Formats: sequence, C-alpha cells, structure tokens
Amino acid sequence: MIRRILLLIALLLVGASSANAQQTVAPPPFPAGVDITPLDVVAVWQDGRIKSYDSFARSIMQSITGPREINGQSPPLTYLDLMLRPEAYDGAPIYFVKKKPFRAILVDAAMGSVDPPSREELEAFMETGLASKTLLDNASVRDLLARLRSDVLRFAKPVDAIEAAVNLSDPTVLRRLLILLPPFSGQYEDPWMTIDEYQVSSSRLDPNAASADPMVQAWNAVVAAWNRQDTAAANAAIARLGQVLPMAGRARLAEYPSEQRLHLESAYFKWKGFTWIWMIYLVSIIFFLMAIVYRWSGARWGGIAFFSAAFMLQTFALVLRWYVSGRWPNTNMFEAVTTSTWFGGCFAIIMEAILGRTRVKNLFFLGSAAASMFALMAASFSPLQLSPHFSNRMPVLHDVWLYIHTNVIIFSYVLIFLAFVSAGLYMLVRFFRFTQGERDIREHVGTGGIGSLIVRRRGGKAALLDSRTSFGAVLDGTTMILVELSFILLWAGLVMGAIWADHSWGRPWGWDPKEVFALNTFLIYAILIHVRYRASDKGLWTAFLAVVGCGVMLFNWIVINFTISGLHSYA
Repeated sequence: MIRRILLLIALLLVGASSANAQQTVAPPPFPAGVDITPLDVVAVWQDGRIKSYDSFARSIMQSITGPREINGQSPPLTYLDLMLRPEAYDGAPIYFVKKKPFRAILVDAAMGSVDPPSREELEAFMETGLASKTLLDNASVRDLLARLRSDVLRFAKPVDAIEAAVNLSDPTVLRRLLILLPPFSGQYEDPWMTIDEYQVSSSRLDPNAASADPMVQAWNAVVAAWNRQDTAAANAAIARLGQVLPMAGRARLAEYPSEQRLHLESAYFKWKGFTWIWMIYLVSIIFFLMAIVYRWSGARWGGIAFFSAAFMLQTFALVLRWYVSGRWPNTNMFEAVTTSTWFGGCFAIIMEAILGRTRVKNLFFLGSAAASMFALMAASFSPLQLSPHFSNRMPVLHDVWLYIHTNVIIFSYVLIFLAFVSAGLYMLVRFFRFTQGERDIREHVGTGGIGSLIVRRRGGKAALLDSRTSFGAVLDGTTMILVELSFILLWAGLVMGAIWADHSWGRPWGWDPKEVFALNTFLIYAILIHVRYRASDKGLWTAFLAVVGCGVMLFNWIVINFTISGLHSYA
C-alpha cells in the first residue's frame, strides 16, 4: 500500500513539474515558429526556368549569405523575412565574404578608420565570413573596395560579389524577383508577374475585383501577419497562399509543374544525402584496403556492401535530379563532377564482374570509391564553387553532340583518376619495398594494358591472369588498362567536341584554353603509351606519367573553369 502511495506521489510531482515546464517555456521568436513548407509546391519563374519556391529562395540567399544560415533559419524563411521585415537585419552580419585573406584586408581597413567597429564584430567576421551593412558602409572599407575593384586579377570578383549581395538584399529587389504568377495569355514564352504587378494591373481594370482576388488576399494576409509578427496568422496565410497560387497557375498555364515535381525539387535541396554518401564510400575504401593488404575475404564483402549502398544512394540522387531538371545532369560543374563519379561506379561494377576472380579484384572498386568520395566531398564542402542549383542551358548547349562529347569526356576523366589511384598505390608499394632494402623493385606486366588480361605468363613475363604475378605488376597492369581506355575516350571526346564546336561556333578548333589543355592531357597519355615500349623501368614511368596526366586533367577541369574565361566558361 505504501509503495502505491509513493508511486502516486511521484507521478503527481512529475506531472506538476512537466506542466510547470510547459507553462514557463516561451514561444519561439518570430519568425522561428513560421512554417513555410506549404510554399514548397509554389512555382517561381527565374531566368527562364520554373523552380520551386524553396529552390529559388536558396539560390538567391546563397548569393547573399553564402553557405551560412542566418539565426538558424532556413534560407527560404530568411528570404521572406528579409523581404517583409528588413529592419530586423539592420546592422546584422548577413553578407558572406569567402576568402580569409580578403577578410583580413577589410578588417585592417576598418580598424584604421575614424569610427572602427567593435573587436568582437571583427573577430566574428573573420571566423564566419559574415559582414554587416554597417561594416561594409564604413568609410575606410568603402574606399578600399573602390580601389580594389581596379585589381582585376585578385580582387575584382570578391568586390563584385559583395556589391551584388548588398543589392540583392534590398527588399524592393527581393519582391521584384519573386515572380509567382504565370501569364494571362497561357503562353509559356510570355513573361510571368509578381503579385505586386498583378495587383497593379488588376486594379486598373477593376479595383474591387483586385481586392477580392484570393491570391491578393492571401498575399496581403502574409504581409500583414509579418508586420504584426503574428506567427499563427502567418502560418494560416502561408497555408492559404500555398493553395491558391498553384491552383491559379495550373488554370493559366498547361506547363505549370506538378505538385509532385515541385515537392521533389524542394526535397532535393533540403536533403543532405551527399555527405552520407561520401562517408559510406570512405568506409568502403577502408574495407577494400584491408582486403588488398591482408587478403581477407570478409573485408572484401564488407567493402562491396558499403560500396553498393553508397552507389545506390548516388544513383537515387542522380535520377532525382534528372527528373526534377527535365534533362540529363551534365550542364554545369556540380553535375559534371557528380555524374562522372557515377560513371566510374558503373565502370567499376562491370570490370569487377568480369575480373572478380583475378588478381585485379577490388582495385576498380577502390579507385571508384576514392574518386566518388573526393568528388562528393568537394560538392558538399564547396557549394559556392560547385553550386547545386539548377540553371538553364545556354543556346550553344542545345546540340545532340553536346551529350555525346561531354559524357565521353567526363567518363575519360574519371578513368584518368582511377588510373591515378592505381598508379599511386604502385608507387607506394615500390617505396615500401625500397625502404625494406630491396634493390630490384622493377615490376610490370609483360604485355601491358588490356593485352595482359589475355596473355598468360610467357617467357618469364608477368600477366594479370597468372596467379604468380606480383601485386606490383597487378597494379601496373590495372593502371595500363585504365590508361589505354582513357586515351581512346579522350581521342573520341576531342573529335566529338570538334564536331560540336563546328555546329555551335562555326569552327572545329579555336585555341580556347579548355581545348588547349584537353589536348595537352591527350598528348601526355600518348607520350605515356609510347614511352612504355622504350623505357627499361616501364612500371615506374607508367605510374609517374599517369599521375602527371591526372594533374593536368584536374588543372583543366578545375583551374581553367574557375579562373580563365573562354568559350567554355558556362561550365
């Protein structure tokens, strides 16, 4: 009986404390409690493409705040708040400055001014990269930015980025960019309108009808609730707006996106799956290395399991992007990087299926996992350089040869990286053997490349299908297989690119920087194949030139794209 009484008292105390806690918990500050998920099915017209509101707002806010979230809010929520309540951001750090050396220059200018900002503000700016309008309006900082603009090579781009961010954050600009209503004509090519433009044009025809329009009423209710900072009213108005806008859009325009497509587009940008994918690839790499070094079959199957899981997730992300964008994803750098590694995964699965019983097993999986891990890490950690946002293809890209040329080229690039992985392992094996006192460490397959898969040991020369072939020779043969395939694909990509250039620009070759370095990469692999037949230490020269070729490829793919202007700058 006593136990029951004590239990009852304990329950009463817990209930009272929880009730008290519920009473004392303050509601979240505005607009933290506002739910904008109903706007996920609202379409916005941006630069000739129809996007979901979530995708649109994220692309705009990325140009202002970079990869940072303001006050822990999602970018779409911050967009609305910055547009409807701009006074809340007066003096708030919201403008992202990417490079730390450039931040240091601005900090030095601000500290030397007549009215310098606080030390805490400057330290926070150096750490986060977020500057306030007050800091940028400092007289010394403003004069410095004006002088730095003339330094085209070093500072023109970051200065222009700051000015673009400040201009974009203007509430008038944000309202003008929010183009929500399809044309009355129902023609896809005709311009869309903002709600403000629709309100003005409707009022000219019939002021009473304009004020009674459900879209106008819902939008005005959102604005009024925001001005009052009324969370409940804002949620109700947004839910209503998320209903009436798609209804009106589909009534006017047959090409208005379906609710499913808009939902999936919003979900794609909310999804943080690429981080999980590269982490799973990392785990598979560890297992494959254990399988190669210790020859443990359990590690091999563990690596295959994690590789398969990551590859299926990557395939899901690729197919989702394909469906949402309405085209094969190969138009910009983000798509080229992620798609190329998917090609590498397909290639690894095919080669492992063919050569899974030979000494080559695990090597293609290892190279593909490494390529995918580094590529997806870059996509996750560099959203400004590798922007995931959708964009329209330039007119020059509307050519069937584009798909052939770009897909062949990016496939060759991923094979080049796989060759880099196997060549690096080969050089590492030789280094360890050298440190252990071995002098005769020259190892290579006798035939080289694909031929070594057919020929068995003859005249004392190693072949990949022979169980007696050393691990170093196996790595050399794997590198040569990848080098030969890369060489063929590079040649085919250059020829198809010339055909595309002739169709698009009226000439097959124009000495564009990207064309020149693509040719340089091809020539390095041509030299590699020919040097191999003359060099005494074939394995070392093959590995060295494979590493150099990968470096030239990465320079062409990354440095040329981001730093040197040319006809391929759209990439």
